[in-house]
Amino acid sequence: MVKKHVSSNYKHLVLALFICASTTTRGQAFYALKIDRKIRFEARDITAKYRPYLVMGSEQALVFQTTVARYLVKKHAVEQDDNLLPSARYHLLKRISGHETSEMADVLESYRWKEYMRIKPLIQPIPKPLGSNENFVVQE
Repeated sequence: MVKKHVSSNYKHLVLALFICASTTTRGQAFYALKIDRKIRFEARDITAKYRPYLVMGSEQALVFQTTVARYLVKKHAVEQDDNLLPSARYHLLKRISGHETSEMADVLESYRWKEYMRIKPLIQPIPKPLGSNENFVVQE
């Protein structure tokens, strides 16, 4: 018999992380202050990888790059938080990536956005934590 099992403590942790993530994703001004030179260069490099696939003009590429930079700040903040369990970190990174993808719908035309979604896992993968069991299935 196979049952899905998620402990009550885990549910509380996920809820707390969701609240924290929701609160921090709305604090755009805070993140704007955190975009440093390293983040800008990383966003530029990521944008350069997408350009052959998305064929963006320079103005659109700049908006794309700025969006990538904002989400890189959030991604790095989660990656550097030692208080997060690997599975919680992974789920937050997936959520941040999902928000970035959604926001790109406002930056790109629909045909470019579809191509962006197709190649994003290749250019910006989210590595799963070692030993993760995505289904949290317990066998009895």
